[in-house]
Order: sequence, then structure tokens, then C-alpha cells
Amino acid sequence: MITIVPIEASDQLMGAVYALRHDVFVDEQGIAQELERDEEDKSATHLVGLSHGRVVGTLRIVRHGPEAKVGRMAVALSSRKKWIGRRLMEFAADHCRDIGVTEIVLGAQVTARDFYTKLGYVEEGPVFDDAGLPHIMMRKKLRA
Repeated sequence: MITIVPIEASDQLMGAVYALRHDVFVDEQGIAQELERDEEDKSATHLVGLSHGRVVGTLRIVRHGPEAKVGRMAVALSSRKKWIGRRLMEFAADHCRDIGVTEIVLGAQVTARDFYTKLGYVEEGPVFDDAGLPHIMMRKKLRA
């Protein structure tokens, strides 16, 4: 059973969020440590997936007016293929609707584009490099 909760950057769970992101992005994917965190972490709403009190998934939402950018989604290796990423994304869409966001954008790793397509995201623009990995911008319009 997983519980998803929204938190702010000052929450005590952020240490576990950063540790999970480090495991996934720096250790597994080889992204430079200095690129993993940025100023947007401070203003973002972070969603945390908890299993037995342990952070097993996370993403962040950064609002820009009527649009929000979802990013930094990470799921612990031991918790993958258990629908956690899908649940985080569905929760993010619901949360965004609740706060008046009309569209979500994200830069998807090309290897994850099918995952996002199944959730209703549409590709836009060419493939681009982000932190050494190929990405594609994707967008989803939210209905009230």
C-alpha cells in the first residue's frame, strides 16, 4: 500500500526525497550531482509516495501561472513496476486541477515517453539533451 502526500521544501521528508533522487538520477543514470538539485526545489510542491513510512517515489510540481511543470520523478528501484509512478502522476494531475492549473508540461526522458503517452501526454518539439540524456517535451491539457 502506498500513500501519496504533498510536501513543501521545508518538510522533514525532503532529506529522503533528495536521497532517492540521488540514487536514481546520480547513481543509476549518471547525472552530475550539481545538476540534480536546483532553485526550483525551494518553491516546488513535492509529491512523496510512502510505503510503510519509507519514501519510495517522488516528483515535483512547479507552477507557472495556469501551467505547471512536473519533473524530478523518481521511484526506488525496489518499488518499480508497482504503479507508483502512475499514481504519482495521477495525483499530480488532480492536485494541479485543484489549484487551477490548466496544463501540465514535462521534459520526459525518451525511454519514458510511452509511459507518459498512456497518461494522456502529447509530445511536442524535437528530442533534446538534458543532463546528457535524450528528452522530449510533453504536454497534457487538464479538464475541470
